Amino acid sequence: MTNSDPVERVVAFLVGAGFRKLPSPLLIRQSRFEFAAVMMGPDNSSDIVLVSDTVNAKDAEIVRKIQGVARALDLARSRNPLTSVLVGPRPTADNLTKLMQVCRVLPVGTIPSEGEESEKHLSNWLAVLTPLDQIDTEGVVADPMAELICRIDDLSSEVQALCEHVAAGSVAVEEAVNSILAEKLRPAWEDEA
Repeated sequence: MTNSDPVERVVAFLVGAGFRKLPSPLLIRQSRFEFAAVMMGPDNSSDIVLVSDTVNAKDAEIVRKIQGVARALDLARSRNPLTSVLVGPRPTADNLTKLMQVCRVLPVGTIPSEGEESEKHLSNWLAVLTPLDQIDTEGVVADPMAELICRIDDLSSEVQALCEHVAAGSVAVEEAVNSILAEKLRPAWEDEA
């Protein structure tokens, strides 16, 4: 495979996310399984990612191999989460259903050849395998109550007054809400009596 090959782009993306490529063929309990690529990780994670090229293999063959890996992992009493990344044309709905019964399936489809578009496409389809981006909170000071008060300034004064009870806890807020409701509903109750 060359670097322009879509499978290699998937492998490069996963390696960049901390996964490591396992040697081919995958060997589980004396059974050999050939895939375009097999990845493991990242870090202490035991995820196994099977990368299949749907251009170079028939749907039924891909399903058979992935089901074989799932069965071999079951027999080995493995607890490794199994994910299948399908590169190329999407398999039929029936075959996708068969795969989803044994593993998580990520059909990335046809990957754009442009660098940034390719990275964005893979980032969207493989997001479930990659860690969340950390938000830089340095220098950010948040005052949730001040933000709440700013956002409710168009509400009635009674509702705005509920913010004063927040520091005392949910019971105090609930009592204040009940008091407002009782006051507003008292005329209706008196009419019924």
